Amino acid sequence: MYDEVSHLMAPQARHVSVRKGEYLQRSGELAQYIHWLHSGVARVGYAPGNGSEVTLYFRTDGQMAVSHDDILRAQSQEPAHNFVVAETAVQTYRFELQALWALTAQHAVLRDYYIKVSERGIMDQSRRLYLSVCPAQSRLEAFRIDYPGLEQRISQKVVASFLGITPQYMSQLLKQDAALPR
Repeated sequence: MYDEVSHLMAPQARHVSVRKGEYLQRSGELAQYIHWLHSGVARVGYAPGNGSEVTLYFRTDGQMAVSHDDILRAQSQEPAHNFVVAETAVQTYRFELQALWALTAQHAVLRDYYIKVSERGIMDQSRRLYLSVCPAQSRLEAFRIDYPGLEQRISQKVVASFLGITPQYMSQLLKQDAALPR
């Protein structure tokens, strides 16, 4: 299925280079693209309005960097609630949503793939929701399992945002973690 979907989508792909800190999608604007990361790290999150940012999840090499709920909003011409920002330099393949929806209407395999991706997204969201009520140390351990090696590629502040803790508490967790016998 993956190979067939890749073959169908390839003519739509446009290679884009994005610098660290640049947005692939901004909240408040209509989502227009899906980004398939070739290399780099992107962060998906939202700004609750108090000047802070909440990190929902990360996307890395070989993953799609997009907020699924914002794709659905785009179908109704509603602006995105979330942002997607490059946490490192990113090489991505950009796909126009409208072209992909048209292609999906023509090919059942793309609809099936979309359903599988959606199901996986629901499972991931459920796991993140469950982890959100766990102690911070458990969330850090889960982050390290879910995103191996990512901690070294992004800032400690961004990891803290994902864990739902302050950067200061993150420093305390890391000190406690370093003091544990191995």
